[in-house]
Amino acid sequence: PGPMAPAERKEEGNKLFLAKRWAEAAEKYSLGLQEGGEELAQDARGLLLSNRSQCYLNLEEWQKAFEDADACLKLLPEHTKSVFRRGTAHERLGREAEALADFVKVAKAEPGNRPAVDASRRLRDKLAKQGHQRRDEALPANLVRVLQGVSEQEGGASSCQQRVEACQTLRALCVRGGLTRSLLSSGALDVLVQMAVNEETAADLRAASLGALMAMASGHEAAEEEDKRCPPPGQGPLPVAEEVSAARRRLHEELPVARLRRSCRSHDKSMQQLVLLLGFTHEPEDIDALEAVHDSLTFVEGGEVNVPRAGVVALTAMLDTRYRLGKRGQPLVPSEALLKCMESAMGTTTCEEPLRSLFPRFFSLLADTDRPKGKEVELGSIGQRMLEPFLQSDDIVLKGNGLAALVGLFAANALAATTVLHNGPAALTAILHALTRPPPGREGRSAQASAAECLLLATGTRKTRQSLVEGGGIDMILGALKDGEEGSSGLLRAKLVAVLAMLAGHNKEIREEIFDRMDFLMELRGALDVAREHMAAARAKIGAESAPAMEDARRLCRGLFESCVCLTIHGEFKEVLMPAKKTLKAMHDLVSAVDLAEDSNLGFLFTSLVYNLCRSRQDKVRTKKKEYPFNELQDDDLDALEQMVEKMPAESRPEKNGEVDAGSAELAEQLRTWCVQGGLTQGSQSKASTVISNLGKCVAHGSNQVKNMIALVMKLLCANKEHRRFVATSGGFRTLLALVDLEDESARDAARQALAQICIVTNPALLNYSEQLDAVRPLVELLDHKHELLQFEGAMALTNLLTVSDELRSRALQADVWRASRDLLFSENELVQRAGLETICNLTMAPEVIERFVEGRGDNDLKILMAFALADDHQTRVAVSGALAMLASVEEIAARIAATENFGNLLKLLDEATDPSIQHRVTALLCSVCEADVPPPAAMKALKDKQAKGFASKEAAALVQS
Repeated sequence: PGPMAPAERKEEGNKLFLAKRWAEAAEKYSLGLQEGGEELAQDARGLLLSNRSQCYLNLEEWQKAFEDADACLKLLPEHTKSVFRRGTAHERLGREAEALADFVKVAKAEPGNRPAVDASRRLRDKLAKQGHQRRDEALPANLVRVLQGVSEQEGGASSCQQRVEACQTLRALCVRGGLTRSLLSSGALDVLVQMAVNEETAADLRAASLGALMAMASGHEAAEEEDKRCPPPGQGPLPVAEEVSAARRRLHEELPVARLRRSCRSHDKSMQQLVLLLGFTHEPEDIDALEAVHDSLTFVEGGEVNVPRAGVVALTAMLDTRYRLGKRGQPLVPSEALLKCMESAMGTTTCEEPLRSLFPRFFSLLADTDRPKGKEVELGSIGQRMLEPFLQSDDIVLKGNGLAALVGLFAANALAATTVLHNGPAALTAILHALTRPPPGREGRSAQASAAECLLLATGTRKTRQSLVEGGGIDMILGALKDGEEGSSGLLRAKLVAVLAMLAGHNKEIREEIFDRMDFLMELRGALDVAREHMAAARAKIGAESAPAMEDARRLCRGLFESCVCLTIHGEFKEVLMPAKKTLKAMHDLVSAVDLAEDSNLGFLFTSLVYNLCRSRQDKVRTKKKEYPFNELQDDDLDALEQMVEKMPAESRPEKNGEVDAGSAELAEQLRTWCVQGGLTQGSQSKASTVISNLGKCVAHGSNQVKNMIALVMKLLCANKEHRRFVATSGGFRTLLALVDLEDESARDAARQALAQICIVTNPALLNYSEQLDAVRPLVELLDHKHELLQFEGAMALTNLLTVSDELRSRALQADVWRASRDLLFSENELVQRAGLETICNLTMAPEVIERFVEGRGDNDLKILMAFALADDHQTRVAVSGALAMLASVEEIAARIAATENFGNLLKLLDEATDPSIQHRVTALLCSVCEADVPPPAAMKALKDKQAKGFASKEAAALVQS
């Protein structure tokens, strides 16, 4: 064929282009250009070039794409497609500025062209960022030159001011620009250290240089991102960039602290920046650093620069870094220098907020008991030495500091704090004085709040409760409540109500007095609501404020829960609580699943509360010291157990010949119903109980003691058939699966029994397949239990569960279910026998079982089954005849059944049977046997005789007729 017109070549190329055959399309466009020659119209040539340019873009041949698009634009300057294509080629070739110009041109011509608009914005931002980066990379070096005096002009004041401004700019680059790496590489750290150390440096310039060093060491350039992913305390230090860690190491090694301390002692801004820097770079064992901190704490407070506050913040930072290392950090042994710093910090009057962070860190580090020999700490003695002078002070601010420190000591080690509390009258007197007679103003309210917090933490011990009762503490607390001073959002009132609740658990007489003098349940509900709101507010905080706020909120929740646990031991209190549905709901809503997962103490208390609610006086658990686990407890474990019992109210501790009255079975049943129905998720279609789901969280994150209690709770909840479906739909089944292998025998049996009870009444298809599989083994193991009830419930559960699939039946057979079920046939209990037979019946169609009988390994089992054919129990006959009928449907097994020596039992069963279901099963069995080449005459005769007498079962009659 002859040459084609350029337009035809273009059309061919377009078709190939649509078929994504880019190379072939480009060839067609090239032929069009070649065959058109010089006579080809300008617009036609331009379009062929533009189309070929797009082919080259798709083929990633960027230079050819650029050349064609550029050639097109020389012919058709306003062809926007070619402008965009040239811009794309420019960008791919690394010419981003030229690409931006092309994309902007297209975007202006066609504002609706989203690819062009987006590409313009993207490249504009990228080029701007690159420009800033180049400028920022050059800036540190320029600033260092200023610091070194290279840009120094005439006049010392002017030069000093330039350097101060350069330091401020360097600090800003660290805080906002994240340029610590560039600063290190430019030598800025060395220059700043030299400037700070030089005794001839002006005071303001020294302060500015230390401020820049502090910013380099702080890691603030990553603050916004890191606050959201800080590790929990004990799991590692706060994450900072590698260059920040490098800066800290160098400063720790190179800073002449003693020399700097002397230089900064007379200038507030310099001392402020120095101690803040030391907080990031030094350890709480570094004596020179601690001496500098102590110097800062001796500055006058209340000025424009609060140097003592900086000292408290620095000391907190040192201790916090060590605390976050957990077991990886060395134990802290407090030096005299550190104790002197702590005492000076307690003597400040304008540092309330940072002190509340300092005290918990200090005492938590000293409370660490995992210490090598020679590094032991007498925490009670240290606490007594530090706190007593402040608790005895007439200055309400200093007394408040002492009380805040006592709160920190209680949070770290309750035993040491109790020692301080009872080693003299100072502590308890200070608490009650601040609580009942606080001076007006913010300082008085703060001391009163700390006093209430101390009471909340201290009242858990019996000795403290007794001291409070004997010292008129009930009257004082009730008086404080009547004064109406509620502190911040009612927090003070909530804490005092929690203290009264724990006192109410002390004994019956005190409980009656408190209940008579106030509407206790209403006050308790109000306190629970306030605590829940406080928890929500703490969870809403972010960054550095979140952890202390959450700990403060959870401390109140733990106190309230502990008081509720003490009260719900008693049936008389539960009688009053049961009608108070709003108070019950407030207890339930106090914490979320997240709180239970994150705080194991809250999980323990929540579990204990539910356990107490569900128990009755009939549900006694008597311990035997000669049995497990008491016979295996070490001395430390026994001491811990005795301490726990010692903390309990006197009447809550078990008597030698009895227990506390937990209330009637009827009351317990009402509270169990509330647990599975009253705690339903609002608006949920699945009817899921949050009590059950919360217990699941406690299992996932709790101790063995918590798991044992939850297993017993689940058993109590599942005792009522109507409760089991709520337990199952609320995640209780999965929770029970996590409890079926507990070491404690009673708890393990309770979990397995509850699991079996759910399987008995639940359609197994409603369970997750993994749950079905995981339930098989513990249920099979129940068949070997010594108690007949658990054997029976395990077999009934398996009977229901094994209807689902061959895979489940295989799993059960691997767990030895055939042997275990067969053993049940020899039980003296007919119900257990029947349950075992029904389990066997559901296993008979498993491929492994059929193979067993076909190969003759089940002949003895056939004899056993046929021995039960004439059992007195009707249901047993039904089960046996059903199992044998299914086996007989296999030809080889039918022959073995006919050859069994007690085959006659089946013939007699057919003759005697009047029940249609039994007639049908036995008739089906015998018909299968008679299908052999030589049918047994006795079986044929039995069928004919029964046919003559007449069948009650139409199905049986039809089988014989056919």
